[in-house]
Amino acid sequence: MIDLHTHTTASDGTFTFEELVREAERVKLKALAVTDHDNVMSARRIPGAKSAVELIPGIELTVYDDTLGYSDIHVVGLYIDPSDKTLNSKLRTLGRQREEQKMATVEKLRELGYDITFEEVKKEAQGVVGRPHIAKVLLRKHPEEFESISMVFVKLLGRGRKAYLERKDRLGLDDAVGLIHGSGGLAILAHPDVYGYEPGKLLADFKGSGGDGVEVYYDYIRNRPEVELTETGNNEIMERYREMAASLGLLESGGSDFHGANKKQRLGEFGAPDGILSRLKSARGKPL
Repeated sequence: MIDLHTHTTASDGTFTFEELVREAERVKLKALAVTDHDNVMSARRIPGAKSAVELIPGIELTVYDDTLGYSDIHVVGLYIDPSDKTLNSKLRTLGRQREEQKMATVEKLRELGYDITFEEVKKEAQGVVGRPHIAKVLLRKHPEEFESISMVFVKLLGRGRKAYLERKDRLGLDDAVGLIHGSGGLAILAHPDVYGYEPGKLLADFKGSGGDGVEVYYDYIRNRPEVELTETGNNEIMERYREMAASLGLLESGGSDFHGANKKQRLGEFGAPDGILSRLKSARGKPL
């Protein structure tokens, strides 16, 4: 089994890079990609790390594409060069804007009557501040209203909810794919069934922007508990995207979207078949 979508404390996970690698070894993963949101702080640790698990440097970029009409779409980059200068320059700009967005989100929540400060949110984050850090503060301070982090997103922080704010610095699909390709990586559309957009158009637009693959294998059950999916339903979703990927000539990828305790996950409970790894590696040698 392989897992090509995981997070550390560099973004909104609860495992440090070292803890994540040790856990991957313990559950005997064959390969692990570290794909933190909009930063490569943990991915930079991979070249010097020694592990029986194949470690793949990655990233998960957030896209707001006004031209194509997409908001908060995520693109995973696999096999990127985390030291790439162009990528890191853009990430610094995105990081500043990301923090400004989260500060504005906290102010919006205060206007809505919630007891929360940005200082409290910063203490929750060891790396880049994300919405899960805001959700953890709300869960702790308003237990009478929220039963889980997922419930905070459903009520307040998810796309289209009362406290959701979009970013000012827009990264389009073309931009995201270009940054990933420029750093030597493969661009993978993450969790395609999460967004609510028409699947055929979304995948076709991603392919048109130069995208390489789609996250066919994904744990919608644990990542979207509010939907109350069964294992049969999750398999049906994956089969649908497997067929769509094949029809468009997109590579298959997949992973758990592991965040640790933030989503009550255990590494190794969900992954992708290791057979897709050789196809991803082969694609790296082709013109992007």
